[in-house]
Amino acid sequence: MMMSRIIIKNCNECELDIPQKYALKLYEELSIKHPQSFYLMRKVRGWDGKVHFLNKYGVFKIGMLPRIYQTLIDWGLKIKIVDTRKPIPKSKIVKQVGNYKLRKEQLQALENILRYKIDNIPFHIGVVNAAVNFGKSLLMSSLYYSYDRQLKTLLITQDADWLRQSQKEFQDYLPNEKITFIQGSKVENWSNFSIGMVQSISRNIKKYQNELAQIDMVLVDEADLAGSKMYQTVLTHLYNTRVRIGLSGTIYMSKLAKDKLKNMNLEAFFGKEMFKFTIKDSIKVGHSTNTIVKLVPCIELYPENYKEIRVYQDEYDYNVIENKDSYKVITDRLKYNLSYGRLPALIVCKYIKHCENLYKYISNALDPTYRVAYVHVNTPDKVRKSIMENFREGKIDILISTTIISRGKNFPKLRYMINAAGMNSQEKSIQFLGRLVRTYEGKSRVYLDDIQYPGKYLGRHSKRRARYYREEKLKVINLSKL
Repeated sequence: MMMSRIIIKNCNECELDIPQKYALKLYEELSIKHPQSFYLMRKVRGWDGKVHFLNKYGVFKIGMLPRIYQTLIDWGLKIKIVDTRKPIPKSKIVKQVGNYKLRKEQLQALENILRYKIDNIPFHIGVVNAAVNFGKSLLMSSLYYSYDRQLKTLLITQDADWLRQSQKEFQDYLPNEKITFIQGSKVENWSNFSIGMVQSISRNIKKYQNELAQIDMVLVDEADLAGSKMYQTVLTHLYNTRVRIGLSGTIYMSKLAKDKLKNMNLEAFFGKEMFKFTIKDSIKVGHSTNTIVKLVPCIELYPENYKEIRVYQDEYDYNVIENKDSYKVITDRLKYNLSYGRLPALIVCKYIKHCENLYKYISNALDPTYRVAYVHVNTPDKVRKSIMENFREGKIDILISTTIISRGKNFPKLRYMINAAGMNSQEKSIQFLGRLVRTYEGKSRVYLDDIQYPGKYLGRHSKRRARYYREEKLKVINLSKL
């Protein structure tokens, strides 16, 4: 059989040179029906309702290379990869950065990245799927030094709190290194290692496009968010990045059909998972706190006051936001855990109205000596920062928050949490856990209560969250069976 080829055209795109029958088969294999195709096809004439990850000219995004190469090998083709990119410099594993030694799992992740190949071609595009407390910043710093500082590096994030935190963190990890922090539109002459807000870079893409063209290595924090137009605008302008690593604890997590397109979009930019380190792994080695999850039933306690409603939002409003029995369940669980001294405590809601109503209800139900606060996206910035900082330091006993706390917030003293959001998202369910499991002196065990709302939709979502916790191999106790 004639040798077929995959040509790596640049750091963004590859091209197929294979027999047509295989190309057509692959074109169909990499076509995903858009979840909103029924509605969108009315607006876009001539569209087949599918998103095609291989175009009709045989061109695809570089992250799909591992998948496409393996698929063609499985079909019996002999494949040669032709790499036209500038060669990647030789690397060596750096075991210590500044005064910090890499842990066993960090070294393994670094080794997996540096030694990853396809058809004997170095291919350093992929995902590190690492849970909270893994030490992503130390890994990124060691990766920079592993190439002996020969790759001009950009680290991008969308979390302003994390950017502020990184200003001190990376100066410890990269001593004597000039680091540029990109926030806004007036940052000139990026250094060899830069950290930037993706919002700022995306908004000023024309101004920064020359700087982006000089980047050799891009490291993307919270890469599960990188399917957005904002991230993709920036990533497509990084066409000389020979190393592209996405870091996240929840990427590719959902196996639901509705999330298949999202996962494929992320894979097109970041490729396959190179390394995985779960919350359970982190607990096992002592970097995260042992966690007990309790599933708290509502329907067993108040069977007459919940309804199944055929419209999701109506069901949510009736069973969660407007239902005082749900407030009783939450408050009773809070009082029970307060009796064991489990403070500080965090309660997570989905909507602002629920957050504010729950704050009023709990404030009236508890002894006034407890310091209770709430925060959501409409809380003024200065007030929100002050509340978060006071909660972090233990000056607030109970914080009620919307899902704005799901990422990047560090509450090491937190001992107890209620997930009252009733959500379907696997990613957010695990991200909430990430706020709880951070280690702190004298904190040997933490508790999560998941409120299991009943209903046509909410009941199904409750069962899924229970499954998500079990998939993380956490201890899960179903209170309805006790």
